[in-house]
Amino acid sequence: MAHPGAGVREGGARGELERLRDEARGCTRCGLAEGRTQVVFGVGSPAADLMFVGEGPGRDEDLQGVPFVGRSGKLLDLLMRQEIGVERDECYIANVVMCLAADGLVQLGDGSWERIGALVHRRYGGTVKSVDACGRIVDRRVVGWHASPLGGRRIFRLTYRGAEGSGAVTAAVDATGDHQVLTEQGWTPVERLGPGARIATGHGLSPVARDVIAGSLLAGGCVRVSGAGVEIVQRAGGHGYALFKASLLAELGAFVESGAQMTASSGEGVAEMGPGGTCTVVRLPERATGALQALVEGFCGARGSSVPDWVAGELSPRALAVWFCDGGDRRARGSRHPVAGISTSAWAAHDLDVLAASLRRLGLPGEVGRGRIAFEPLVARRLARTIAPYVPEPMRHALPADIASALPFAPGLFSDRLPVTHYDAAVVEKLGAGSAGGSAGAERTVYCIDVEGTHNFVTAGGVVHNCRPPGNRDPLPAEIDACRPYLERQIELVAPKVVVTLGNFATKTLLETTEGIRRVRGRVYPFRGMDLVPTYHPAAALRGGGVVVAEMRADFVRAKSLLRRS
Repeated sequence: MAHPGAGVREGGARGELERLRDEARGCTRCGLAEGRTQVVFGVGSPAADLMFVGEGPGRDEDLQGVPFVGRSGKLLDLLMRQEIGVERDECYIANVVMCLAADGLVQLGDGSWERIGALVHRRYGGTVKSVDACGRIVDRRVVGWHASPLGGRRIFRLTYRGAEGSGAVTAAVDATGDHQVLTEQGWTPVERLGPGARIATGHGLSPVARDVIAGSLLAGGCVRVSGAGVEIVQRAGGHGYALFKASLLAELGAFVESGAQMTASSGEGVAEMGPGGTCTVVRLPERATGALQALVEGFCGARGSSVPDWVAGELSPRALAVWFCDGGDRRARGSRHPVAGISTSAWAAHDLDVLAASLRRLGLPGEVGRGRIAFEPLVARRLARTIAPYVPEPMRHALPADIASALPFAPGLFSDRLPVTHYDAAVVEKLGAGSAGGSAGAERTVYCIDVEGTHNFVTAGGVVHNCRPPGNRDPLPAEIDACRPYLERQIELVAPKVVVTLGNFATKTLLETTEGIRRVRGRVYPFRGMDLVPTYHPAAALRGGGVVVAEMRADFVRAKSLLRRS
């Protein structure tokens, strides 16, 4: 949508805009220039009647050098087409600022640690540790690098209670207060973390490891904790079963130590012990990992051994299989009706209710007796069918022969080997505003990276979000001031009839107001001989859903009526 007879005017404006774009590409007026991939200059018709002004580019825009090309851009194009009847190339689209920004400290995909400043300066394109939508710790590629001045933002030191065991040299990260960290309730700015907040550590146990350790702990007397780590004492299954367990716990550095056999204590077991009445030890040297420590302490805490309440609702057939292989038995009642049982000799009376409840939930009611939960013949067979696919070859003899034959061991049931992030109590210290470590007067640059797909990364102090997208921080005043001349010159050259501002900062910048977008939208404002229509940023509409989209549509219809009237 262009001015009548705008051809001559368009030619002159186009040339001026090209010269302005070339100048902007070499701009170093603020610290954002250090981290950008390229300047995101305005695009569209130089003689457009309609101009859109956004806040600043996201990752996709930074990579392509074009404003609004991601999900927000697709929504903007749709609303322009449906509500105004124009295409992108008939309008002009610009931003208040033209680069990105943020902060961090990072664990690489190989498990090592490196300072984010170094990653940004050398534009590291490898992988870092990240957390996916299911909480699993995955490796993801770095696709963007950003640096910006701290300005007046406040710095916080972020860590968590068990961070000393993370493996990082410095078990904390300095972050701006607006930087978002993953908590059990979702993404939360560091400055808003309240008492009792638990944050994602970026370290954890895989579901397989959790089940193997929990099952071993339930067997009672099979797990020992020492300064050297955790030891799983195998009375049943011999060396082969110990090797199987160690393979499932490889993420924790588990191994079966050669010659590390010890005299087994008295007690009933499923299978015969090793040669000479000995049992084998599986060692887990990495007890320092917070998730492992928390799991073990749940059973063997400072107040003594107890069964955690979560077992009643979360015991899996796989963990039950380990519990039975380590502490179960089959006894014949005559020759036709074998029964089964699982030892509970390590647990006090108040723990038995939790154990019985966990078995009932799996459809395996048992009779709680002295040191043992017993199952009648029908339930014993149901138990065998439940655990058979999880029982490895060294322990198959513990199953009835017909069930062992009909339901073979299924290795695929042990394939979920990606660790799931552990949450721990946040520890936050306020350091100061505008300075490193709270020292006065020392301006600093802060950094961030974009991570492909998951948009977050593991730091020594927890899991933090990319600053853009979608955890955008607001453009800093210095960044707006540095880009303002470019924006104002674009408005002057295009000379549209209607300007639509997208989001808080575009609206506040052009209207020179402190009012938020919710208070100012829905009206038309005079702006340098033009009409200005404020509305939401498309990213806010994507997050806010139907109500916000409907209000954006109404604002676009208002802009259309102004264009028709002029």
